Amino acid sequence: MKKINYKNLLLGGFLILLLLYQFVCAPGIRKIKDLNKTYIQKQKELETLNNLISQYKARTTQSTTLFAPSNFNLYLFVSKSIDMIDSKSRISRITPVTESILLNAIEQHITIGIEEIELEKLLMLLDEIEKRDFLRFGYLQISRNAQKPFVVKAEMEIISYKSVQ
Repeated sequence: MKKINYKNLLLGGFLILLLLYQFVCAPGIRKIKDLNKTYIQKQKELETLNNLISQYKARTTQSTTLFAPSNFNLYLFVSKSIDMIDSKSRISRITPVTESILLNAIEQHITIGIEEIELEKLLMLLDEIEKRDFLRFGYLQISRNAQKPFVVKAEMEIISYKSVQ
């Protein structure tokens, strides 16, 4: 009968365990850590989104149209708001202000395109716009970036009304 070399058997078993850990367990552990980070970020975004939805519902119940002050400049307001969130380099386009006269108001439009902006900075910009009761969104479109999961692309139209005097 042959003697079993326990030293080689133990070394082989250890090598198999090491390879299993290196190629099976370690990648799974890294993936779980990455998913946990993504989960936490998405939870924060969901909480912010739910907060914004409740604020929107509260504001839509107030249907009165307020007029902007006579010295209000929509383009200047947008420029200052963008400077405030330090995202000037992310702006892809701003269309010039167009004005149209309605029955008793002057309607001003401005369209803004923003590329690769963090959701938090975009929310700061939207909050700055929402603070002004006389500003409205014509449309707001936000799309996510598939390559960079924590930045978004946004396009919006902002409308303000001034009274005709």
